[in-house]
Amino acid sequence: MSLLSITQYNRGWKFTLVLLFFLFLQSPSFAQPQPDDSVLFREGEILLGKGDTEKALWRFKSLTTDFPQSPLLNEAKFRMGICYTRLKRPQDAIRVLNELFTTFLSSSRMVQVFTLLGDNYLELKERLTALHWYGKGLLIPGPPNEELRKKVKSILDASHTEEELKSVESLYRGAYAGGYAKLKLAQIAKGQGNDPVAKKYLAELEKEYRGMDYIVQARGLFETVSPSTKSKYAVGVILPLSGIHGPFGERALQGIRSAIKETDSPLVSLVIRDSKGEPEEAEKAVEELVNVEKVIAIIGPLLSIDVDSAAKMAQQLRVPLLTLSQKELSVGKADFVFQNSLTPAEQIQTLVQFGVKELELRTFAVFYPHSPYGLYFKNLFNQEIARRGGKVLGSVVYQEGQTDFSQEIKEFFKVRVLSKTDAKKKKEDEFKPLLSVDGIFIPDTHDRVGMILSQMAFFDVKGAFLGTNLWNGPGLISIGGKAAEGAIFVDTFLAKNPSPLVARFVEEFRKSFQRDPETLEALSYDGAKLIKEILQSKSVSSPLQMQEELRQVKSFQGVTGLKGFGEDGKSIRTLSILAVKKGQIEKISP
Repeated sequence: MSLLSITQYNRGWKFTLVLLFFLFLQSPSFAQPQPDDSVLFREGEILLGKGDTEKALWRFKSLTTDFPQSPLLNEAKFRMGICYTRLKRPQDAIRVLNELFTTFLSSSRMVQVFTLLGDNYLELKERLTALHWYGKGLLIPGPPNEELRKKVKSILDASHTEEELKSVESLYRGAYAGGYAKLKLAQIAKGQGNDPVAKKYLAELEKEYRGMDYIVQARGLFETVSPSTKSKYAVGVILPLSGIHGPFGERALQGIRSAIKETDSPLVSLVIRDSKGEPEEAEKAVEELVNVEKVIAIIGPLLSIDVDSAAKMAQQLRVPLLTLSQKELSVGKADFVFQNSLTPAEQIQTLVQFGVKELELRTFAVFYPHSPYGLYFKNLFNQEIARRGGKVLGSVVYQEGQTDFSQEIKEFFKVRVLSKTDAKKKKEDEFKPLLSVDGIFIPDTHDRVGMILSQMAFFDVKGAFLGTNLWNGPGLISIGGKAAEGAIFVDTFLAKNPSPLVARFVEEFRKSFQRDPETLEALSYDGAKLIKEILQSKSVSSPLQMQEELRQVKSFQGVTGLKGFGEDGKSIRTLSILAVKKGQIEKISP
């Protein structure tokens, strides 16, 4: 081949290579890779979490445009709705959120969509449409949605026209918004001095909306409405019906109402005051109930923080006060004060006597929360054990919100880890506590005790587990499981008690409030029932005479075992020892 031919051949070959390389660069396999749907979604999530809403919106919007068949399509649209809401673009948010209704949505996601729709209509100043969507969210089955309730209330609180409230009450009758609108109408009627109309609205509320959270507020308003017929006797009630302790006050009030019903109004009626968990309010309530309402006796307060100030005022005004607080009174002479509760001392004495005498326990340990309740019961237990010849080998304190107790258990009981190999040659840890005690006292709530017992069992810690009446709840067994078997605690009421007296109370309470009563409700019921029976059987003319009658009662039959009150004003009752047997709480003594 000639030199010229070779040169031309090389040139042609190089041209071919360049052409092939250029074509390769243009091929899809070499092009810059585009993000897929999962990458776009993940980037959008990160940006949304960082607050970069505009960029997040672009990612989610790109996903819906470029990948219309993506399984992440609905999730992207939902997040577009969130982005538009944050960017104050309500019309775009409403449009994209409405597109989700053509697909399947879980209950929780449905609530979120309804909430966002309500928020965006509120942004458009369409208050009643927003109320519609919030209301739909509240109708979805599930745990109570406090956020939606607050949104509904805020809309209706801002409404000052009766016409709008009446429209809402009619349109949403039976729903959350309808009941709250009715309460607002009652408040307006009361403010106008129209007590009969206010009373009508409030009576309807009690009948139709008993399970709503604003029923406590309605009942408080009802007590300020002038009754159509005056009862022969008025009994005062002081409870924390608002604030963080409100649920406990409501439970106690339900127990009281189970004893003194509306049908008893010709003889006796209740005059209720909210202590708000403040000593000054409790003291003020006693003074008002005596001087203005002319009550024959008072039930309450419930909280330890309120009881001293209320007891001091009741003693000064010479009106019987049946407290529900466990706190030992520190007001000196208090012959008008009666303590209808389970005091810490009574619980510890009963529990320790049973443990030492019946179970023959001698050595003990205490696991207690870092709280006033835990510290107080720990000290009482240590003192009573020493008095009865037992010995507490040590105490362990933990934080109130704690859920992992492994470190405390291992350190106190000197737990040794033993390894073994099973049939498949896998290593498994076994635990052997080097320190043991006969009894372990834990003064805490049933749910946290359930956690502690299950972890004690994991580390093979054995002994008789002892507790207070706070153990009497579902968490002891549901959380503790088999580890709760044999657990022993003290209380004065058990809803499953076969006694006809208790069974009748439980049945009537369940009919009224759609749940079983617990110890607090039963104690409140007994106090109110005792007062009612005295008023039915005696001709009582003054608080002084009521005090004398209360001191004479020694054979009352209460569902909590209440018989009467001693000279010191403390309740006379025999506490029960309860235990977990075959997954059920049963009474074992007396």
